[in-house]
Amino acid sequence: MIRRQDKFPLRTEFLRFRARSKKIVTPLCTMYYVPRTSRASRLAVVVPKKVNKLATTRNYLKRLAYDSLWSQIKDQKVDVVVVFKPLPLKKSTATKQQIISELSSALSDITNPKY
Repeated sequence: MIRRQDKFPLRTEFLRFRARSKKIVTPLCTMYYVPRTSRASRLAVVVPKKVNKLATTRNYLKRLAYDSLWSQIKDQKVDVVVVFKPLPLKKSTATKQQIISELSSALSDITNPKY
């Protein structure tokens, strides 16, 4: 699990963050990111109710995203916010594989920019 101080405070800072962030769009989610200079990385995951009405499924998707991303970005000094698109997703191994592959490929674009 990720520590509380490593989570990005969405309610207070998200509008300023979104104004200056870069974004990567994948078929299942959108990743916003901003490189940091001073402190460690922060991460937030947003799963809207349109994805699935069951809170257990939404929490599962959040945990899956946190677990797959945090180990890779914690030393990168970057703020990342992942917003899932309102597509119907369910708990399954196929969904898990798809989410992990999309997040890792998008994360490789953040950690290894092509410019």
